Amino acid sequence: MDKKVQAALIAGGVLAISMASNAYAAPCGGDVAATGTPQTCDVSSGDANGYVSEAFKLNISANVALKYDGSPTVVAVTSANTKGMHTFGGSSQGGAVAACEPTSVGNPVPGTPNLTLGCPPAP
Repeated sequence: MDKKVQAALIAGGVLAISMASNAYAAPCGGDVAATGTPQTCDVSSGDANGYVSEAFKLNISANVALKYDGSPTVVAVTSANTKGMHTFGGSSQGGAVAACEPTSVGNPVPGTPNLTLGCPPAP
C-alpha cells in the first residue's frame, strides 16, 4: 500500500474517533458542578422549563459552577468560579450580568436563579 494512502487512512481514522468522542456530552440539567477541568454538557430543546427552543452544547471553564432556570418566556443563570470571590447572575428580562453580593465571599456557590433578577434573593 502506498505510504500516502496509509497516512490518509490513519488521519481519517483519528479524525473519525475524535469527532465521535465530541459527539456526546452529558446533559446539563440546569445545574453544573465545578470541576478542575473544562466541561461540555448538552442543553436540550425544552430545557429551562421550555425556554430553550434548540439544543446546543454548553462549554464551561475549569472551576466554574452554574445553575439555570426559566419559563417559556424568560431564562436566568447564576455562576461562580471556585477560585473567585463572587457569584454572578443575570436574566433575559434585565439583559445584564452582575455580582450577586455587595462584598466578597469566601466560597462562591451559585444559587437557584431568580427569573426576574438573575441573582437569587438574599437570605
